[in-house]
Amino acid sequence: MARLPDRIGPLALQKQLGVGRQCQVWSAFDSSEGRQVAVKVLLPEHAADRAQRRQLEHELLVGKGLDHPHLIRVHRLSEYQRMPCLVMDLFAHPNLRAGIASAAEREKTMPKAVKILTGIAEALGHLHARGWVHRDVKPANILAAPDGDVRLLDYAIAAKPPGALQRLFWSRKKAQGTPSYMAPEQIRGQPFDGRCDVYSLGCLAYEMLTGSPPYTGVDQNDLLGKHIYANPPVVEASNRNVSAAASKLIRQMLSKQPADRPATMQDVIRQLKQIRFFERDPGGG
Repeated sequence: MARLPDRIGPLALQKQLGVGRQCQVWSAFDSSEGRQVAVKVLLPEHAADRAQRRQLEHELLVGKGLDHPHLIRVHRLSEYQRMPCLVMDLFAHPNLRAGIASAAEREKTMPKAVKILTGIAEALGHLHARGWVHRDVKPANILAAPDGDVRLLDYAIAAKPPGALQRLFWSRKKAQGTPSYMAPEQIRGQPFDGRCDVYSLGCLAYEMLTGSPPYTGVDQNDLLGKHIYANPPVVEASNRNVSAAASKLIRQMLSKQPADRPATMQDVIRQLKQIRFFERDPGGG
């Protein structure tokens, strides 16, 4: 993989935040706007890849219209030195995967669980109101500060749900998403709406509280099959401090049929704010 220069156009690269096969994500100072930003850089050897360019253009399309404190906004897509650069908000905190990777980290994250889940649900509610479904809600796509403040990012496979006429003539689509967090209708390539994000958020909530996603498998087909056919696991079997009300909410979010889940993110938020989530204060207070 090519080493990037210290400066790309007006962007002075500072710290690498992430790396993929085709791109890298850096914090940078943007001298054209006089502020700190995050930048996703498509590497020179992939600069001619039309699919990768279209993906960056799609992220710009979705992200530039967002205006919510828990969503990463995308500012522009520019090209410098043959490298397309997607310039975004900077939220200089690790993704949520780091906060649930071990029992010790989960113990520190647990007291902020309701705040984190509510923030993600509010972000998704705003995204849905703008006409988009995220379709890839997972710990790696959520940045979390120590106080529980969060940002949802990565709109690469966000899509508009089909309307009534589109549903009538729907042909099965190729499944897109991350296997551990995909809703059954997403796996089947069926018509979708915001309730597939409700399902994914339920998977994430389960993992935050127990240390593993609700389903695992010997291979990907086994894992996807469990999302479609297996009964949702009981949260309190792995974490006895989770209340019956919280367990019921998560099981409802993990329902196989979209109609059996909370209808909107506003319904999820209302329950998160109303129910007693833990039997005992996980902060020890």
